[in-house]
Amino acid sequence: MTRLELLTVLLSIKALLESDNKDKALELINEVIAEAKTASKQN
Repeated sequence: MTRLELLTVLLSIKALLESDNKDKALELINEVIAEAKTASKQN
């Protein structure tokens, strides 16, 4: 994940949390974790 992609994800999570959309924020966090695990297995 590039720095730009990471920044985009973090800003999205921040916006979701600020709008009290905690469930969507958690969903996004879980997707990023799953993607990171998949990427680390491929290397």
